[in-house]
Amino acid sequence: MPKGSKTTLFISSTCYDLSQVRTDLRDFAESIGMEPILSDFDSFPINPNESTLSNCLGNVRNRTDIFVLVVGGRYGSIVDTGKSITNLEYFEAKAKRIPKYIFIKDEILALLPIWKANPDADYSSVVDNSSLFKFIVDLRESGDIWVFPFSNAQNIIGTLRKQLREGANKRGNSSRLTQSF
Repeated sequence: MPKGSKTTLFISSTCYDLSQVRTDLRDFAESIGMEPILSDFDSFPINPNESTLSNCLGNVRNRTDIFVLVVGGRYGSIVDTGKSITNLEYFEAKAKRIPKYIFIKDEILALLPIWKANPDADYSSVVDNSSLFKFIVDLRESGDIWVFPFSNAQNIIGTLRKQLREGANKRGNSSRLTQSF
């Protein structure tokens, strides 16, 4: 990152069901001196010659310093690979080897044992696509990343505040960013 530029925080999630959470996370990032990157805001950098997917993945690849994935009850838009854009954003961040913080709605986590016991049941009253459960299981069982439960945006903000402060302290970073926590 060039000297003097802000640390960027990419918020990956479905937009419609988590719009207030996304707004709260954007406000939090700005309050601690980070540049939030969210696809549903007009500040999201786009290349009008590229697809939605290419723009999202390009922003993770080329502009993101810290990646936050928030999973609620929607799997998201599915592309040709059979994966959702949100899934592919996570894989892009993983390939980039940047810090990743994963938050999953606690009520969805509570359903995982039931889904595992009966994956063919109808869960449409809770999730838009049962592939969401598979994605969550893959995240939790990979051993690559810690997964935090949440019930509201304040849970996520509280956890991020602690985790980002700890990460900055471990790196010996005494910048304005760490003082904002």
